[in-house]
Amino acid sequence: MCNAKEHGLSRRQFGFFGLSALGLSASPQKAVAAEIEALALTCIDHRLVDDGVRFFDNLHLTNEYDQVALAGASLAGVSPKFPSSNAAVWDHVAIAKQLHHISKVIVLDHRDCGAYKVAFGKDFAAAHDAETAQHKKVMLQFQATLKQKYPDLGSEFYLMALNGTAERVV
Repeated sequence: MCNAKEHGLSRRQFGFFGLSALGLSASPQKAVAAEIEALALTCIDHRLVDDGVRFFDNLHLTNEYDQVALAGASLAGVSPKFPSSNAAVWDHVAIAKQLHHISKVIVLDHRDCGAYKVAFGKDFAAAHDAETAQHKKVMLQFQATLKQKYPDLGSEFYLMALNGTAERVV
């Protein structure tokens, strides 16, 4: 048991603090639903975590996006190789839409992605233009699924190089 005198408080001060704390806990709190612009879907690759944050900051989205990181980013939402990731992507889009009223999904894939190597095996396109085309094909598939599930949400798709620069693909 706390002894008020040990802490230099009079009984009156101790009672005041106790009643104040009780009053604060009993007062109704307003529930404010946050409205943010986007859900950002990125890859888990450790090499680009900081670059990803800078990328979204440069899009003027600081504190204006929820983030989900799954291996392969766009691939996580559509590849039959990753069914649990497919479910996770769409569950998080639904949650972000419900809780934060997002208006779009922004997908940030990256070059030399291990998940793409797993999904495509010997058909992984390592050459620059072929790799871009492979990502674009997956991104368009993701975009079509997004439009089917959430026709009111916009989308943007980017591909990041390992040096942190990114280009819009879709």
